[in-house]
Amino acid sequence: MLYALILAGGKGTRLYPLSRSSQPKQFLKVVNKKSFLVNTVERVTPVIPKENIYVVTNNDYQEKIRAELLDIRGENIFTEPANKETAL
Repeated sequence: MLYALILAGGKGTRLYPLSRSSQPKQFLKVVNKKSFLVNTVERVTPVIPKENIYVVTNNDYQEKIRAELLDIRGENIFTEPANKETAL
């Protein structure tokens, strides 16, 4: 069985000035009328069921993530207490 883990907690500083801490890159709608986050979920759903999609974010973005991903179960959204720059 396949699982997806989407990292969506960063501030998106590399896309400045489009991306700000109040509106980081995962919430930007640049390519179409959907955010990068929604586009990512839609790309993986043909091969991974939504119940196997997990999202990691920080406390600041938890509610925005839940509002954008209504089809993803709340228990599949994890928060970290502080930004740890996990991609470095």
